[in-house]
Formats: sequence, structure tokens, C-alpha cells
Amino acid sequence: MRINNTFMIESELSAHRLFFNGQQIGTFATLDGAENEATELAERVFPGVELRFELEFGWTLTDLEIRAATLQGEIGQPTQSAIGRGSVCGL
Repeated sequence: MRINNTFMIESELSAHRLFFNGQQIGTFATLDGAENEATELAERVFPGVELRFELEFGWTLTDLEIRAATLQGEIGQPTQSAIGRGSVCGL
């Protein structure tokens, strides 16, 4: 079954906020930290998928950048082990 699950990172000078399908997951000091967390969550919940972040929006007046990544590949059911551990957004 093909499902559209989207990770988004809002970046400003002081923080990088990670969202999954519109729900905030966490705030990170670095962009790499936010991207790594998104990748780990995606791999834990949906083994075998891949994330690729791309710049969606950038506004230089406020140093705001928004990056988005959609899970790539055939998405099956979330793994039971991830569900039991309070995984991403209740998946």
C-alpha cells in the first residue's frame, strides 16, 4: 500500500524543529541532528525505507528554511516493536 508520510524540518538560527505529518517530534540544536533523528525514526517504524530531505522554502529576511522529506519505497504496516515503544506520532 502506498502511503504519503512526510517529515519536515523548520530551521531558524537558534533551532531546528522536526515534524512528522504536521505533529512536532522535537527541537534540535543542529540540522544534522534533526535529519538523523528523522532517519532513525523512519527506519525503526518502516524498515527498508529511505528519507531524502530537500529545501522546500527559504526566506533570507528571517533566516527561515523549511526542508521536507517523504518516505521513499513501498510502505507496509509499521513494525510491532516500534509501535510498542511509543513510536513516532503514535504509529
